[in-house]
Amino acid sequence: MTARPAKSVSVGSGTPLKVLRTTLTERTYEALKERILDQDLAPGARLNIDALTRDLGVSSSPLREALARLEAELLVVSELYSGYAVAPEPSQAYLRDLIDFRILLEGRSALIGAPQQHPAILTELRTTVRQMASTRRLGTQYKQYRKFVSADIRFHHAIIRSGGNAAITHSYSMMNAILHQARLYVHRLSGETRACEVAAEHAAILQAFEAGDGPAANEALRHHLEGGKRRLLGTEQ
Repeated sequence: MTARPAKSVSVGSGTPLKVLRTTLTERTYEALKERILDQDLAPGARLNIDALTRDLGVSSSPLREALARLEAELLVVSELYSGYAVAPEPSQAYLRDLIDFRILLEGRSALIGAPQQHPAILTELRTTVRQMASTRRLGTQYKQYRKFVSADIRFHHAIIRSGGNAAITHSYSMMNAILHQARLYVHRLSGETRACEVAAEHAAILQAFEAGDGPAANEALRHHLEGGKRRLLGTEQ
């Protein structure tokens, strides 16, 4: 990855340099994330800072900022005196437990939130369902499912917010890194699934929200997440 100069957006002192650094950090982050999730960098592999700066064509500053962001997402780990390493891949038992956790929190939120029919929540659900519906196949490579995962995250956060429970919303946000990691691996491991199947499950949840039917929203959400668990584990649970 060769660094390209960013466009200057202002004549203010220091602004072009800041824009360039932000751009390089973002591109470095995406490049590393792609390699980790596609397992070009294997789980548990040590990350050599000097080798990565040469390989990616960036200085150590944007690389370290990207690694810090990946550490917050639990995709890399750091140890004193040992540097960074790719995080171990989560076990299927761990991913299964994370889905069960989501069923509890999101189901409760959908049951309460759907009858409220908040305009902003409905708008977000419709927008993300439309974005997911435009994806024909999830694929197993990060570039193939990145946009789908982004829309999926926003969809489920909207469901949590719909419940109007500040404690649940805060707890869910605090678990964001773990949930984000789980989603990424779920979509990679079950990537052969047709995207239309998953998008249809999201559409059913949206339909229940539009009807203001809490029990139906809860049931549609449970069906969707249980389906994700079956697709991930390759078995009927």
